[in-house]
Amino acid sequence: MMFISSSIGIIADDLTGANDTALQFHFKGCNTQVILDYSKMASESSITQAWALSTESRNIVPEAAVERVEIATKNFIDNYKIEHFYKKIDSTLRGNIALETLKMLEVLGWDAALILPAFPNEGRTTIGGYQLLKGLPIQLTEVARDPVAPINESNIVTLLKSQIEGIYEGDIVGLVPIDVVMKGAAPILFKINELIAQGKKLIVADSVSTTDIEQVILAAEKCSKKILPCGSAGAALALSDIWLTNAKHQHIAKTIPSLPKLIVSGSATELSASQLNSLRNDDDFENLYFIDIKGSDILEENTEDIIDRAVNNLKHNNTVVINTSQLFESNDELSNLLFEKEITKKKFSSMICDFLGGLTKRIVAAGEVILITVGGETSYKCCKCLNIESIQLIDTVAPAIPLGLDPNGQWIVTKSGNLGNQKTLVDILKYFEQYKNE
Repeated sequence: MMFISSSIGIIADDLTGANDTALQFHFKGCNTQVILDYSKMASESSITQAWALSTESRNIVPEAAVERVEIATKNFIDNYKIEHFYKKIDSTLRGNIALETLKMLEVLGWDAALILPAFPNEGRTTIGGYQLLKGLPIQLTEVARDPVAPINESNIVTLLKSQIEGIYEGDIVGLVPIDVVMKGAAPILFKINELIAQGKKLIVADSVSTTDIEQVILAAEKCSKKILPCGSAGAALALSDIWLTNAKHQHIAKTIPSLPKLIVSGSATELSASQLNSLRNDDDFENLYFIDIKGSDILEENTEDIIDRAVNNLKHNNTVVINTSQLFESNDELSNLLFEKEITKKKFSSMICDFLGGLTKRIVAAGEVILITVGGETSYKCCKCLNIESIQLIDTVAPAIPLGLDPNGQWIVTKSGNLGNQKTLVDILKYFEQYKNE
């Protein structure tokens, strides 16, 4: 069996999470690739130092999620020369966090997992075991209204225990509280060892700053036990300083072409809607063409007119923005329409992604574009419809938002629906302005 020369293996439960986490290692000069099929071996690449696999398991039933993580972990063990493993989890606690992490621990044969969902640079912090979004417990934010997987518990310890109830025996979830974290790596290490001795497998650590995360990571690296780090892109950034201290710059020089931009947003978050509104009202861009998708477009599969409008505007070097944000604004109207059609909101969310993926495939086939996708499931569906099997990370267009290139030359930016600020889409387009004449 041929091993791929590598050192870091990331398993994420969605594509945007895989990308924004892999980007943290790219920052250190690491050649990084993201693989969309968690069960397959990538083409050999002797210079790739970090790999990320997306299991796309955030919104599926726990049994299927666990199976995918088991396959992905074994794939890394059998086919990639991985020295360091990282489990990416959502900083707003969506997904099958406890069961996926425990399965990865089981396959690796390691002692415990360190749960670090905090991402202070994006306003996500952990204190007293509670996950906060910009100072509010996440169950009091829009995450609680997620149409597919609403979060109604902000206490991470309580949430993890509820996910393993009736499956794992004993009290296997512990907490390193903020008063210990603030004292630095040595007391944190003492607490981790104490919790492992008590049989804890999932150890949550409070963190309200980047320094907190760095101290927790340092403690875990000094632990004599085998610890699996699990967290957001914030924890990955801290690990990159430790894992890649002597890394040589392995980036491949690429010339970014001046091409029309196609933005495809299927995210239902309020943040995504505000980002689209900011872009719509920005005076710096005159060549924007918005296509607002209606519920009837999706239910009746009205694609031809949308495709024609998009293709014609892209030919004139406009930036075309296909989005569903206004669809979610008229919530009562949409609910009534779905009730009449006997379609659940979860099923409709899947229909949205399928619809946008189909549109993207036909629009991209008509001419070269730089594709910018918003929303984890939307990003994955668009990539699958374009037969994208892997993405090599090239650059960062905004904080935690990567620009990538697939083996067939498709440029793509993927952005989580919950990431960034109001001006993020504006900033992404401004990034490409510097390549306008190249």
